[in-house]
Amino acid sequence: MRVSAKAFAVSLVSTVIFAFGAAPAMAEAPVEDFSLAAVQPATTTVSQSLDTGDALAGAPIESVLSVDEVAHVPHHFDVDAAISLAESEVGTSRATGWNQPGECIMSAQRWIRAGGGNWGGGGDPVSNYDGATRVTLAQAEPGDVVQYEYVASPTSWVTGVHTVLITEVHDDGTFTIIESNNPGGSGLVSKDENWTPAPPAGFQAAVWRF
Repeated sequence: MRVSAKAFAVSLVSTVIFAFGAAPAMAEAPVEDFSLAAVQPATTTVSQSLDTGDALAGAPIESVLSVDEVAHVPHHFDVDAAISLAESEVGTSRATGWNQPGECIMSAQRWIRAGGGNWGGGGDPVSNYDGATRVTLAQAEPGDVVQYEYVASPTSWVTGVHTVLITEVHDDGTFTIIESNNPGGSGLVSKDENWTPAPPAGFQAAVWRF
């Protein structure tokens, strides 16, 4: 029996359609349907915006952290004893690394505590000063601690964070300071008699008083 070309074509197409329809479901790769997301109303309220524009751009950390504007806030420790220990260590070196005595902040803590200072704050460059009073650089006095903070994330330990102890304030606006671990990794305690804060780009100098 001869089959017309048209009938043959119809039969062939039907066979192919049946074959695909009868294939096991697992034979087809799953497709996720995102159509519902596409038809959400354009007026859906955004719960939170992370775009602060220029609201905080370049804002000093003083606008975020509490700053004491009082002309004079007393120290609550023996400043002379703290400075005496720091002076005695100038030229010596200690081990560096996390929580090691040669690190800059660990040395500053050692000196302040030698004078009875209650330096027992947390583990970052801000919470470390719980219990201290933040003052302006113009109010800085011997016994104050200068902490370089990373403005974008003050609580982060990033390269550039540094701590020094002010031991003298000069009429020309400079300071004498004692610091440890400068250059980094040396653990060396050194003295600078003509110092002014020079934090790296993106950092600022915070002054704390215990």
